[in-house]
Amino acid sequence: MKLVGMLSNASRPHPILTVMAIFLGAVLTTLQGRLFSMALPDLRGQFGLDVLEAAWLGTALNGAQLITMPIVPWLATVIGPTRVLVTPSLVLGLATLLIPVFAQSYPMLLILHSVTGLCLGVYLPLTISLALRNLQPHFWLMAMAAYSLRVSTGMDAGVGISGFLVEEISWHWVYWAASIVAPLIALLAWKAIPLSPVDHEKWHQVDWGGMGLFCSGLVLIFMGLESAERLGWWDSGFVVSALVGGGILFSSAVVRAVISKGGKFGELIGLSNWNVRICMVIACLFGVLMTPTSLLIPTFIQEMGNLKPLQVSTATFAAFGAYLASIPLAIFLARRIEARLLIILGLTAIAVVAWVGGGINHSWRTEQFISMLIFQALGESIMLIGLIAAFVTNINPQHTIALGAYIPIARVMTPVVAGAVMSTWLRMAGDTSRASLSMYLQGGDPVVVESLSSIGLSGIAQVLTRESHVLAHISGFHLVFWVSILSLALATLLRSSPPNPITPPVVAAGISG
Repeated sequence: MKLVGMLSNASRPHPILTVMAIFLGAVLTTLQGRLFSMALPDLRGQFGLDVLEAAWLGTALNGAQLITMPIVPWLATVIGPTRVLVTPSLVLGLATLLIPVFAQSYPMLLILHSVTGLCLGVYLPLTISLALRNLQPHFWLMAMAAYSLRVSTGMDAGVGISGFLVEEISWHWVYWAASIVAPLIALLAWKAIPLSPVDHEKWHQVDWGGMGLFCSGLVLIFMGLESAERLGWWDSGFVVSALVGGGILFSSAVVRAVISKGGKFGELIGLSNWNVRICMVIACLFGVLMTPTSLLIPTFIQEMGNLKPLQVSTATFAAFGAYLASIPLAIFLARRIEARLLIILGLTAIAVVAWVGGGINHSWRTEQFISMLIFQALGESIMLIGLIAAFVTNINPQHTIALGAYIPIARVMTPVVAGAVMSTWLRMAGDTSRASLSMYLQGGDPVVVESLSSIGLSGIAQVLTRESHVLAHISGFHLVFWVSILSLALATLLRSSPPNPITPPVVAAGISG
């Protein structure tokens, strides 16, 4: 009898348990992707895969999220958030438990990684909406800050956690950590949110055709962009086919929704607000803005010192610690100034970091990057809290389902694509820098002759490679700087938010545009 009572569904809502469940899911989504990407070289050896085969596992894991994420807001209104959270969490726990078991079966690995991605896609779309629905308004900013923390937890702390799991415990725990957390999320959701009746009328009115076109288009576009660098961009028939085919499917879904009058899936009414459109573009650009801590600085330290991920975790944990410590300041500012000013302040800090990054050299290690990491984390924290607040205070509640279809573009697609684009940028900049530096190495030049006698031809090649890497990363910081300037220009176009429980009332009433 006691066991039945423990497993029975909640008879009334429990807001604290609800918030715990959804935020655990949000952190798990970001962290699992980061753990996998950082451990991929080791996993490739354990699975016995070549580089391309291993990369497709990442494509399956991330791309599958774009199938579920757009439809989750609608699905939660039809069958209720409890069913949306509990069943996928249990399936996720089982899938991640089984992945190491099928280490030698590539087809099964692809299937299980796809299932993992499908299940991970249910958490992020519900996090903010359920948190705001279950908390008093004076806790909303703290909920937004906690939600923004998932980015740093996954992208920054995930580097060291992944290295620790692989190096110190076992590669199995890259997956098994989720197989423990996911059932816990299911239990919390089951005990926190009472089951709601299924809305059969909405279920029968579903636009299956629009959903199919929209989600399949997004997935194909993602697959084309994510795999473009490793397959050779326009030289790859797969990349071209995926981008063209995905573009046609996605555009068809949007056009179908616009010209129809029956509330088709993918309608643009969610983007009808000026501030929401601007915030959406800035959110998409954030994938590039966060690369100093997620990619540029860790890879620079790793390449210059020939280190493993665990050995560069000092830098990434410093960024995470700085982000965590900056949250009280960000909340303090958010209670006193408008969201759009927070966005501008945070973007300014990121631009300063990118500008300073143009002065790095091959002798820089973690110690030299500490101030940049702290300032970048501060900028990301302030900017993200401002951005989330701007979204929440400008969205029409009746348009949340329509907007929810497009949010995955900023949450999943653009961060992964930004990483691929930045990797392409670094490669091209490195090749260009190497060619430019080689022009200064003329046979018979006294400096070249002296270098040959002291360090040899291989030594010169190593120096050439090292300096080309330095120049490539400087170019990467320049790219981040100009993207931050573009984002700043967009942020200045934001209008004042309407009166709300988040924006300071005096400012909201006193500024008109």
